[in-house]
Amino acid sequence: MWSNTQVIPQSERVKIVTEHPSRKLPTEKRARLYQVASHEFATHGFSQASLNRIIASVGMSKSSFYHYYANKNDLFRQTLEQTLAPVLAAWDGFDPGRLDAATFWPSIQQLAQQMAQTAIRSPDLVVVGRMFYRSRNNPDEAGLTQEITAASAGWLGELIGRGQVLGLIRNDLPDGFVIETVMALGMSIDRWMLAHWEELTDQQRLTLSGKAFDLFLRVLQPA
Repeated sequence: MWSNTQVIPQSERVKIVTEHPSRKLPTEKRARLYQVASHEFATHGFSQASLNRIIASVGMSKSSFYHYYANKNDLFRQTLEQTLAPVLAAWDGFDPGRLDAATFWPSIQQLAQQMAQTAIRSPDLVVVGRMFYRSRNNPDEAGLTQEITAASAGWLGELIGRGQVLGLIRNDLPDGFVIETVMALGMSIDRWMLAHWEELTDQQRLTLSGKAFDLFLRVLQPA
């Protein structure tokens, strides 16, 4: 009835720009720069983050920094995209069109567990997550995260469209309504997990990830 999901082909999803000038930086120095930058952005927010503090912490001069990055905005986006590379790669490799009724929900649950395990193994992802939400929640900085947010919504729309074809996802509501609801639920879960991450054990993190998946099922499955 309401099936009008706009599917974004895999070829149009967010890709890491490997040609960026920063790729010429030594790997260890680039990783250190992103680590320092993510902490600065997560702690102070983009507007109040000090570029001078960041580059001083990694031993870069301003001339060297501007050789690789256009400005602070460019550093923010590269920090976000490069640190999220494992997540973006997992999204890109997940093709809902190949799923059938038997594999649909188990495959999504496996992907969710994979994402949780990736975060556990990569503390930098947690910091970048905090950096992402701090800027996304600030109207003056929301544009910095718009591309990845739009890609997430597009990927979700593709997933919902496939689930509806298989009869596994409800179609009694406008697809835009469902997508916005699921996005809001996912972001609420993310923010809570990021706020309490250090209080949880690895097992508790995985358990909560599984229970969060159950919440999505309750929202998405047909009545």
